[in-house]
Amino acid sequence: MKTYLKLSSIALLIITGGFCSEGSQTNLVQNLAFKLTAWSQGATTTNGSLVTVMANGQSIVTKDVLGWLGVATTNNFTNAQLVVINRLGTPDTKAHVFVRMKVNGTTNNVDVSEFFGTVTYVATVNSYSYNNTNNIVNPGNYYGYWGFYLLENQSYPSLPVTFYVNGFGVDSVINIMTKKKVVLGMADQFSTTNAVGLGQVNGHQFIITGNISITGTTLEPQP
Repeated sequence: MKTYLKLSSIALLIITGGFCSEGSQTNLVQNLAFKLTAWSQGATTTNGSLVTVMANGQSIVTKDVLGWLGVATTNNFTNAQLVVINRLGTPDTKAHVFVRMKVNGTTNNVDVSEFFGTVTYVATVNSYSYNNTNNIVNPGNYYGYWGFYLLENQSYPSLPVTFYVNGFGVDSVINIMTKKKVVLGMADQFSTTNAVGLGQVNGHQFIITGNISITGTTLEPQP
């Protein structure tokens, strides 16, 4: 059974993990992506005896989330990336969510971890193998019921939009390898499909559905 962090109102980190040989100073960098649709009640119009009630659908993608985080933190996150960074080689390390952007050729990371949360509702259904001799777990798949949250942060002005989605997700764990084919550890490639939940904008509630993913195996030297 996979172990994940419990939901917290201000600090809760993402679903990635890894390890490598002791003393190694390497970060695993992954992309956090959103592809959602928010549904809200639209206008009612009357044409003679015909009354028409409309539902409004609004796309929510990663750049929208970046924009809301920019408003909340008073930053301009145009052309930025949303990444999950996990420090490899450090026992019990927690992953952090960053907005990454380049300014005058320099890469800057703004920690926005406290705006996000995840939770597992039930034990995962697992498919993997392990070695009885050295207790090494091999790559595998973990199927579960997850919740993912975009939360207000008490240290900053309120987010323009907050939401949560719940749904079936697949955590596909793969080996992280160097160019010389040396295994440094494992990385979670996570996705939820057709998740559903609720959100709010300016006090108005909407229904939200869609996909969230954490992907990638980029390795970077730890500063």
